[in-house]
Amino acid sequence: MAKKLIYIFCLAICFTLSITSLSLSSKEKNRIELLLDNLASSPSPSDSGLIRREVWNLWLEGYIDRTIKSKIDGALDLFNAGKLEQAKIAFSEIIELDPDYVEGWNKRATVKFLLGDFHGSLKDIEEVLKRQPRHFGAISGSGLIHIHNSNIREAYKSYKRLTEIDPHNEDGKRFLPMLEKKLYGKSL
Repeated sequence: MAKKLIYIFCLAICFTLSITSLSLSSKEKNRIELLLDNLASSPSPSDSGLIRREVWNLWLEGYIDRTIKSKIDGALDLFNAGKLEQAKIAFSEIIELDPDYVEGWNKRATVKFLLGDFHGSLKDIEEVLKRQPRHFGAISGSGLIHIHNSNIREAYKSYKRLTEIDPHNEDGKRFLPMLEKKLYGKSL
């Protein structure tokens, strides 16, 4: 009886561990980190664009669990069709199933932003950045929200961080000089 309980306990632990790692494989996570390193030192905007697309692809398509991957595809279809309330619900369900899925948080942040829930969007962005501190999309999104809220100093910090991660990022190039001028009276 004790051996059977130990066996059941071990199975439960293995099941729990497998659930917590349904997102990206460690190989894909390592690949993303390497790509983000390369993005920071990319020699040209075109090289950066290729790296950025590959990172986005891994964030969106690198999901291990096929059932949840199907839910992600459905949520993205709702988002792309402009059914934002339904997409928000779908991304919330995905986050409940796997709170470590970075892009679930990021997409829900985007939906909340589009729905005008800037506070909720920033909260989701915080969750993204806990899991992936170099998520250039979330950082850019936080900058937009801070600009909208007239929080110029925080917007500046966001876009400064963005250009450290992705020096050729168009949002960083566009907004950073404007924010520097507002903060310091000139572009640095």
